[in-house]
Amino acid sequence: MSELPFEIPQNKAELKILYLETRQKLAALWEGLSEDALTQRPGPKPDWSVKDTIAHLCWWESFALSRITILAAGEKLHLLSNFDALNSQVFDLYREMPLDRVLMMFNANQAQVEAMIDALSFEEWIDEHRPNFKGQSLMRMLGGNTFGHYYEHLNDLQNYREQIL
Repeated sequence: MSELPFEIPQNKAELKILYLETRQKLAALWEGLSEDALTQRPGPKPDWSVKDTIAHLCWWESFALSRITILAAGEKLHLLSNFDALNSQVFDLYREMPLDRVLMMFNANQAQVEAMIDALSFEEWIDEHRPNFKGQSLMRMLGGNTFGHYYEHLNDLQNYREQIL
């Protein structure tokens, strides 16, 4: 994607607003759908239901929380490269998880992400000179695994919702 579908936050309040508004926009796409509509395959993707998409997003949110914690502590991380294989493993891990558990995870992650945003200064979020993460900011990692990632799935969810309603 050459242009971001949102403005880069200029302070912590904007970062939190971007996260919350994008997350609400995402969740609104499955609100009011029946359990069958949320769990049927194919769904928004040929092999994924809405539940699978939510679980996928939850896993990446949790992944970001753990990695941001490690990076903020000054530890080193290795960058990942084989996202397709990892996404396949995540799908297999959560494939049979009940919908209510996936939705519980989604809701629980929000409080954790908000707490993480609050815990760090904006300067820490935007620091691109971290020797332990190849110059990428924590905000870039957060965005890539939350609000930026949500945008990757919005169209699929929107199209699916329009098909079934």
